[in-house]
Amino acid sequence: MMLYIDPASVDMSKADKDYDAAGTGALTRVQGKPGTYSPTGIYGDATLATREKGEKVVEALVAAVLADIESLRVASAPPAAPQATSS
Repeated sequence: MMLYIDPASVDMSKADKDYDAAGTGALTRVQGKPGTYSPTGIYGDATLATREKGEKVVEALVAAVLADIESLRVASAPPAAPQATSS
């Protein structure tokens, strides 16, 4: 994504392959903590990254967010919750 957004900030010489097949959950840089251990902070093969792939991902994410916003914009508000009455 950064190759598309700000290619000058990317140093592809630092790209690495980083997989933890045993891990589950969110990435962690702390070995032994719950989650998928990743000393690089990535999961996968960053050496395969291209600007074109980043563009597809970014544009798809933006389109999905805009579609969600439009759905919310035209949606009816849910009915108000009934108020508790005290006797």
